[in-house]
Amino acid sequence: MSKQCDYLSIRSLCAEDSAGLSLLLRSQPPTYARFFYAFSFEEDAITKLLSQRRRDYYAGIFWQGELAGFFMLRGWDAGYEVPSFGVLIDEKYRGGAFMKLSLETAKLICRLCGAPRMMAKIHPDNISPRGAGRLGFVQTGVEIQTGNIIYSLELS
Repeated sequence: MSKQCDYLSIRSLCAEDSAGLSLLLRSQPPTYARFFYAFSFEEDAITKLLSQRRRDYYAGIFWQGELAGFFMLRGWDAGYEVPSFGVLIDEKYRGGAFMKLSLETAKLICRLCGAPRMMAKIHPDNISPRGAGRLGFVQTGVEIQTGNIIYSLELS
């Protein structure tokens, strides 16, 4: 039987977590993960990404010791004041509270780091403007190269 502390945890990911994150990403059905292309799903590429990060934040959400999803705040390492939020939750946990938990935790991290807002670039088929609005995001533009909608979330 699991100890209570083993049920749910959120923590920073490090290079040693690369295999688990790679497995999570590669095990998703292609139609489910088709909008997530922030980086390669290969373990060595993830190891390099996690090893070289400075301020960017990559976190795993663990349920009963298993990586159930992850989220990231990127852009700080590239010199941006406003980080970009990204998230992928294992399809078997889809529709649960993991996505909202990721967003709320990311908002807290941004506030603690002094970011005035966060942004997300989301494919129009991935979330509706109404759904983004329910989460607090406001459309601020469109990324020409991908057609992704750029959303901002004020943190004041």
